[in-house]
Amino acid sequence: MWVLLLVFVGLPNHAYTKQPNIVVIVADDLGYQDVGFRGSDILTPNIDRLADEGVILENHIVSSICSPSRASLMTGRYGIRTGFWKGNIKPNEEFGLGLDETLLPEMLKRNGYKTHGVGKWHLGMHTWEHTPPKRGFETWFGMFLGEQGYFSHKKIGRTDLRENYYDLGNLVDNVRSDLKGKYNTYLFTDKSVELVQNHDQTKPFFLYLAYTAPHIPHEVPEED
Repeated sequence: MWVLLLVFVGLPNHAYTKQPNIVVIVADDLGYQDVGFRGSDILTPNIDRLADEGVILENHIVSSICSPSRASLMTGRYGIRTGFWKGNIKPNEEFGLGLDETLLPEMLKRNGYKTHGVGKWHLGMHTWEHTPPKRGFETWFGMFLGEQGYFSHKKIGRTDLRENYYDLGNLVDNVRSDLKGKYNTYLFTDKSVELVQNHDQTKPFFLYLAYTAPHIPHEVPEED
C-alpha cells in the first residue's frame, strides 16, 4: 500500500493559516518498485512529480494487506494493537475497527477541519457505528468492503458504491446503482476534485482519497 500525503497551506489572509489543508492519497496493492521514479517501466508521471517536488519517506513499513494497514493509518497504531492481527475483514464478517479507537478524521474534525472520505474503507460495516460517516467523515463517497468490480461496483452480488452525508443532522445513505458501468478510479478522482474545488475556504480541509487501484480485479477502460 502506497500513501501520498499532500499538505497545502492557505493564503495569508485566511483565518486558518496555521491549519493547512491535508490530502491523503492511498494506492492499493501498488508494489514498491511499480512507479516511475523507482525505475519501473510502468508510467506514473503524476506520482513521479510528487516524489520529485516533495519528500520521500524511505523507512516506513506497512502491512502487506488492506485492513491492518488502513487501521494503522487511521489510528497511528500498530495493526496488532487495533485487533487486526488476523488479517482482512471478510464480507459479512461481524468485525471492525474498535469503537474505542480515535481516528484521524475524528481528531481533525474536533480541531475545526471539514472532513471528507473517498474510495475504499475496509475497516468494518457490520454496524453503522463502524462505517466512515460515524468515524469522523462528514461526507463519504465510495465503498465499505475490500474490493469490487471496477465497473459493476459489486461484491458478493451487491452494489457497494454509496454516497453518505448529513442532511439537517440525519445520515443519508445513497447507494449509487445509477453509476454502474463507470470506472471507479475516475469516479473517485472526479469526486475528489469536486470536493477540493467547492470546499469552504474559511475552514481547513481534510480529504482521504483511497483508491482501489491496482488491487484485483484487474480491470481498466478499453482506451487505456
